[in-house]
Amino acid sequence: MTGLSVVIILMDNKDATIDFKEFLVNLLSRLSDREQEVITKRYQLTNDLEKKSTLKKIGDSYSITRERVRQIERDAIKKLVELKKEEAFSQPLSALATDLNSFISKKGGIVREDQLLNDYVKPNHDLEFLHPNAYIFVFDNLLDNLEKVHNHDNFQNSWKINDLNLQEVAELLKSVHNKVEETKKLQSKDEIVNLAKDLASEDFTSSLAKYLENHENVNLEDFIENYLHTSQTIEKNILDKWGLVHWETVKPKKLGDKIFLVFQKVNEPLHFRDIADKINQANFDHKNICAATVHNELIANDKYVLIGRGIYAIKDWGYSIGTVADIIERILTESEKPLSKSDIYEEVLRQRKVNKSTIYLTLINKDKFNKTAEGLFSLK
Repeated sequence: MTGLSVVIILMDNKDATIDFKEFLVNLLSRLSDREQEVITKRYQLTNDLEKKSTLKKIGDSYSITRERVRQIERDAIKKLVELKKEEAFSQPLSALATDLNSFISKKGGIVREDQLLNDYVKPNHDLEFLHPNAYIFVFDNLLDNLEKVHNHDNFQNSWKINDLNLQEVAELLKSVHNKVEETKKLQSKDEIVNLAKDLASEDFTSSLAKYLENHENVNLEDFIENYLHTSQTIEKNILDKWGLVHWETVKPKKLGDKIFLVFQKVNEPLHFRDIADKINQANFDHKNICAATVHNELIANDKYVLIGRGIYAIKDWGYSIGTVADIIERILTESEKPLSKSDIYEEVLRQRKVNKSTIYLTLINKDKFNKTAEGLFSLK
């Protein structure tokens, strides 16, 4: 037993439409202890589980075969499907189905699974005990008004309401993909949404009227943007520009390209550790990168300039290579006249993140620089 049966007493759900925990706990309590445990572990329904259990792992714990576990799982789901017809379960399921239908229709009839969890489940339901997978399990097995869109060539894992014509959305996304590929350039949100609007057929846009009529403050552009988020081949990069997922400017694979995108995003010098953090947060390819690897790439790539202790900038931003002494030498050469200490400080600090004391110690090097009677500095 997993202890599911006591949760209803200990915790209250914040959702006004359906107490999901109470509903699920009561529903699962109608299964045998073994069936409850198999379903809970196979689908990772609670937060105390690190991941979904395999058939073998569950079978080993009961000293039964994987096929027997599969049979228990299959039979348990059949029981749940029958149980949902009872009034105690059909009413909360109906409320949940209505609420979900409204949420997804406001998105144009389809929504990416991770967005469904972030924008609908997390704000409306208590996830302290139940894992988000518990909601996906119910959506998948007990709701008839939703369809799961998984392992699709055109869509990321998503959920749609029954009356949306998925093929029409797929055709629109294909057309947008082909047009963007022709242009070979990143698109702003307005550019790609307007492009999609021009490519959408009149019949398709007319079919969306039923969703628009039921919701305020949404329009066709909102639907199109949401469709783009479900696309398997079109994606927005960290600069909020849209392109194709195989482009290095959208989903970079090389470390140098990832670093460059991060610099473009923040548009200011960064410490190599901060660059590594931002690459990992961007989650370009689900691979974590360590700070030392980023540092090595920055050192080896002449596109970047070290301007302080571990702080780098893009050379094309106007930063010069070389030491502080090299920079002072260039400043004085270009000025063609002696400069005050404050003028030199100002110019050097545009190029380097260093203390003024470092600049001063460089300036008093008599092998390189002279100090005039007026207190100005010139080249030796």
